[in-house]
Amino acid sequence: MSNKLNLSAVERYSKAYAARVCDDFFAHNNAISGKQILSLCNVQQVNLLTIRALYEKWQGDTQRLRSPYFDFANPEVQQALKSFMNVVSQFISVKREHFEPLLIDAVGETLVLILEPQTFYKELMRDLPNFRFTQENVAPLSKYIQINKQVIPNLVEKLNGKEFVFANQAMTWIEEMPITAENPDKYLSLFAEKVSIPEELMPTRAVPVADVLNSASSASFFDLELNRPREERAYTPPPVTPPQNRVPEVPAYVEPPKPEPIREAVIESRPAYEYKPEPVAQKVSEPVYEKTATKEAEELRLNEKLASEHKSLNDQAKASRTILDHHQHNRIEGITGAISLNQRFLFTNNLFGGNIQAFSHALDEIELCKDFSEAKELILKKYVPRYMWDITGAEAEEFIEIVKRRFN
Repeated sequence: MSNKLNLSAVERYSKAYAARVCDDFFAHNNAISGKQILSLCNVQQVNLLTIRALYEKWQGDTQRLRSPYFDFANPEVQQALKSFMNVVSQFISVKREHFEPLLIDAVGETLVLILEPQTFYKELMRDLPNFRFTQENVAPLSKYIQINKQVIPNLVEKLNGKEFVFANQAMTWIEEMPITAENPDKYLSLFAEKVSIPEELMPTRAVPVADVLNSASSASFFDLELNRPREERAYTPPPVTPPQNRVPEVPAYVEPPKPEPIREAVIESRPAYEYKPEPVAQKVSEPVYEKTATKEAEELRLNEKLASEHKSLNDQAKASRTILDHHQHNRIEGITGAISLNQRFLFTNNLFGGNIQAFSHALDEIELCKDFSEAKELILKKYVPRYMWDITGAEAEEFIEIVKRRFN
């Protein structure tokens, strides 16, 4: 795509699509099984990525079974644990409240894979274990990807016999790699069968110049000119014609208008004794010092009034700050509920590389921590190096402060 993908539109559409699919399925079912997931959506890629998310949850649950009081490295324990988890995996049963978030993430990842495959694969690299790209790490991913799937084999070739490279090197290879993306229209049309695709997610395509030239004879001025880029529609002043030596034209004689006849004014005569001129009032000038004193008094009263109002406003602002500080440092029940919409966009774009799913997963993982020390250690060891945070930056400090309030 020529423009950066609108991640907010992706998130909104993913929620709408997942809600529609869940409404249809869970209207007649209490839970969904593994086989039902594989045939749930008409876009098979969504089903596969949902299974992948479920697999990661399953792996996380396996790790939580481990205890410091038992020897989980013992071969018998490992074999028993593997057998147990394999049996459990045959009885997948997920209720809507746990399944719908997985489906939302899968829909979003599928849209990114269709519209911006480079972004999708760079996010895969960020999630690799130990931040390392190895053939062993990426091999399981291949079976979950059907669209634009040539990237992983190309990356494995670039290893060129190396045991591993760090994920940031793999991301650089992805940026430099010419990816011939599949036509997204056939997949978007499948999505549209459930929920119509918004314009923000429709891929933009440049119109060939030949098409414009061929249609010039049949198109109107308004169609041609208003569809041109703004820089091509810049105003060009008309050429200035140089002055020529010409004989100045003499204006034709115009007869002036005839004056109207003067009418004689009739003045009524008045007796001389009736004329009584009004006496001229004697104007007494005010002393200059009285005006100055009055002006100074008015200015003094005005200054006092402004000072009083300024003090009142300062008191109100101070009180508002005190109330704001009180609320900003109060303990919160959940991180997600304490993050405003603006903060959500800010953290997603500046701390998680624009990946909404990664941001949501991070919040879920942090919520599971038992205290602030554990949450801070998780942030410093996992998210700071993975997304290369500036830990002294305003966004990172604001995010950590919200996490601190959660465990205050």
